[in-house]
Amino acid sequence: MKTQSQIKLIKIGYILILTLGFLISMINGGIQSFKDGYNSLGPSKMNFFQGCLVLVISFFAIRIFLYLYRFMNSVELDEVFNVANIRRLYLMGWYCISVPFLLFLFNCSNLNELGFRTISNVDFEFWLLILGITLLTISFVFKKGIELKQENDLTI
Repeated sequence: MKTQSQIKLIKIGYILILTLGFLISMINGGIQSFKDGYNSLGPSKMNFFQGCLVLVISFFAIRIFLYLYRFMNSVELDEVFNVANIRRLYLMGWYCISVPFLLFLFNCSNLNELGFRTISNVDFEFWLLILGITLLTISFVFKKGIELKQENDLTI
């Protein structure tokens, strides 16, 4: 199987998994849970803060998926080592690093009392942090690769 066909298959799988995951979450009570949560809360500054956090987290998540899809497109076009891909990987890395901290703030804002024991029981998404650091490392490697390529082109 050619690389182009493999990349197209990965992109199709990527879109299908995202779509199915979204649909399954909506079918399994996602819409009703959203309505219940929206109706049970009265207006307050904390609800506004939580809403802002949800919007920022959603924005970051959408940007990660969009950049990943664009990265796969450039790989399909054999344009892997370019400045645009370095920027995509770099931004995806920082978004992935930011999301666990934002989720932690969101989960802490739901707590009634803030004590060390209470906060230590709040989940922290370490896998996103590790993914972000890995993406940043890959972006730095790509950047170094482009610099070496440019230096090699000037040597000839």
